[in-house]
Amino acid sequence: MQKKKLNRKAIFASVFGILLFLALMIYALKQDPNYNPSQLVGEEAPIISAPLSTGGSFNSDQYFQKNKWVILNFWSSFCYVCRGEAPEMEYFYQLTQQKNEKFPYFVSINIQDNTETIKDWQKNYGQSFPVVQDLKGLISIQYGVTGTPETFFIDPQAKVRYRVAGQINRNIILRFIEWLEKNPTANQTEVTKAFIALRSNS
Repeated sequence: MQKKKLNRKAIFASVFGILLFLALMIYALKQDPNYNPSQLVGEEAPIISAPLSTGGSFNSDQYFQKNKWVILNFWSSFCYVCRGEAPEMEYFYQLTQQKNEKFPYFVSINIQDNTETIKDWQKNYGQSFPVVQDLKGLISIQYGVTGTPETFFIDPQAKVRYRVAGQINRNIILRFIEWLEKNPTANQTEVTKAFIALRSNS
């Protein structure tokens, strides 16, 4: 009799443990990853020096501290979400090519794909911009990238102002830069709430 009671308690404890674990997993999945800010926020953006998929090399000194915002977009070919974002990145790139000082620089950074894979990807999605190749994943480590896509907002003083985890589009980028400029002293919770509001209304 005593053994049956112990077995029932063990079963109950196991079921309770599993249900608790599942509840915590569901809660975690529902949380927006942007509430976990990048450790680089407020810090100077790490220097980038790497090859381009089109040949030649890229150096961030050509873009940082040039009185313009810089948008760094990290992606990879095995990223499903990046497929939905790909056309928007081309639209955004075309905007940045206009002679308008309000438009930021755009830097596309691929993580660990080879040149042919990048070229096939760009052909498939009609992309025309140069792609920085993070062949060994060292740039993504420097920036603390935990998944793709991730987009970093670098201000004109080369400070990291925010990191967006997940898909983004041209309208959100431009409106969010405008918000950041109007709210330079906002803390990360305020910034995240503003970004989520912009995203939900776009």
